[in-house]
Amino acid sequence: MEKPLKIGFDLDGVLLYNPARIARPLISIMKRKHIAIKRKELEFYIPQPGLQQFLWKLFHKSSLFLSPGFKRIRQLKDQNLIQPYLITGRFDHLKKDFKRWQKRMCANEVFEQCFMNSEDKQPHLLKERLINELKLDVFVEDNWDIVQYLDQRCPKTRVIWVTNIVDQRIDYPYKVLSFKASMKLIEQWLQYE
Repeated sequence: MEKPLKIGFDLDGVLLYNPARIARPLISIMKRKHIAIKRKELEFYIPQPGLQQFLWKLFHKSSLFLSPGFKRIRQLKDQNLIQPYLITGRFDHLKKDFKRWQKRMCANEVFEQCFMNSEDKQPHLLKERLINELKLDVFVEDNWDIVQYLDQRCPKTRVIWVTNIVDQRIDYPYKVLSFKASMKLIEQWLQYE
């Protein structure tokens, strides 16, 4: 392999195990059918200060621990096989928790750079911009709506989808059931690069 693979990793539901992501398909269907959520298909809700942001913080507490397979990132980086980047769509009011996770995962040692959505942009647009700016070869994401968007908008980047049991029926070439499985897929690609 001539150069390391440049890989971006989402945080919640990818690097951090989050059982609440199983609700994503239901939310996505509600958005598409305009049931209780009357927005464009791919427009993410940005919580307002006060109760909304407080509830958002509580929801993100469901990111419980580092996903199995996380240590493999550091090992592959130390072998100069990958250049990892952390890219999260978390909004600015979650900065304190983001910083706590960065410290806990020794992010400054593991990742080339860490990016957070500190300007409260639409998460899919932030990720698209960073994927293109960083010229990422691979991006690992758990949100199906974002995966579809990035797959269309970033054709030079392979987008791995960390799915869940509810969405298993959806056909997608880079679909895996766990973060650990995404790392195994990346390692298979490294053998053929």
